Amino acid sequence: MRRLMKALLLAMLVLSLLSVCKAAPQPVTIRILQYGPENTEKFLDMGRQYHKEFPHVTLEFEILQADYNTVLKTRLNSGDVPDVFMTGAYNDNITYYDYLADLTHEPFVKNVYQSALQSVTYKGKVLGFPLSSQSYGFIYDRDTLAKAGISDLPRTLSELRDMCAKLKAKGITTFSNGYQEWWVFKHVFSHCMAAEDGDYVKTAEDLTRGIKTFADLKAAMKVFDVIDLTVEYGQPKPLETDFNAQVAQFALGKTAMCHQGTWAENMILSMNPDAKLGFMAQPVNEDPSKARLMVGTGGSYRICKGSKNLAEAKKWLEWLSASEYGKSFAPEKLKEVGTVKGAPPTDAQLARETSAFLAEGQTYPWIQDYWPDGFDQQLGTILQAYVAGVKTRQQCTDELTRTWVRLANAQQ
Repeated sequence: MRRLMKALLLAMLVLSLLSVCKAAPQPVTIRILQYGPENTEKFLDMGRQYHKEFPHVTLEFEILQADYNTVLKTRLNSGDVPDVFMTGAYNDNITYYDYLADLTHEPFVKNVYQSALQSVTYKGKVLGFPLSSQSYGFIYDRDTLAKAGISDLPRTLSELRDMCAKLKAKGITTFSNGYQEWWVFKHVFSHCMAAEDGDYVKTAEDLTRGIKTFADLKAAMKVFDVIDLTVEYGQPKPLETDFNAQVAQFALGKTAMCHQGTWAENMILSMNPDAKLGFMAQPVNEDPSKARLMVGTGGSYRICKGSKNLAEAKKWLEWLSASEYGKSFAPEKLKEVGTVKGAPPTDAQLARETSAFLAEGQTYPWIQDYWPDGFDQQLGTILQAYVAGVKTRQQCTDELTRTWVRLANAQQ
């Protein structure tokens, strides 16, 4: 009898151990490739928090900036595919469509505002998670302008030139230009191109079909006037100044403004906690109504449909959209406007400025999301050549048209 009891107890113990082993989830590492190095510590903090709540899952972030698009495409083409990667919106739905998991019926979708979901929807499918709403334009230091006696912000190029002259008379350099970065030119240029009257999609189609060239887009070509002004009243060696140096020059009071976005606020305040920041809509011509702020979806997380960790990656996005930490990540960690319902308001200065521009209807959408894949980077290279004096306005204008047509046709 004792032997029988021992045997039964042993069998029960074995079954119990097997049950525990079976229930214990296997370790999972979700590889995430993204941009936004200025917020590296914020993303790593997210990873630590998620691992704390789900110990079997590790979020492994690889965060790049320079040549991000090139690196991403190389990885995808070589088969070295991350579980999750970050892209922009709209046109990137088309560019990466063959790699993207369909998330239409995932629980997190109901937690995201419809206006944000539109940016990652293509062919009726939700293909990503829009992390935040971002904006960009000229960031200015309120105290610096006040000391120079400037109270009214310029809305035309001539008014902007007058302001620059006043700052120069006070010994203040107006602009910090990060023109070593190709993507800064994308932001400066998109303001000018957005000022074109009409349908942005139709304008893109007309360029692709040869109905229009960039020479026909008079508002867009004002970008050369904007660049000339920023270089004339900017810091020395703009083509040797990267994002970090650009923001540091501004944060440390060496310049009155820089052309950047909401993503720069954390870095600015880390160097100058007392900075009082404002957004100035970028003047693009002599029509004051055309000076607006660019507002759109920032980085969007995409899950690779072939990921072996597909289910766990989806659970992470659900957590990011529904948990208290996840809902507060964009407004409280990134200091940007959240895209999920129930997200707390942000106390970030530039996000508050963005809300004011939205309320006044003084914004443009991120029209670069309608451009052919790769055009933004080629645009930056072309305009860098202009700043260097290697190419004329006409040469750049013609090259922009040729580049657009080539890339748009290759995409079809």
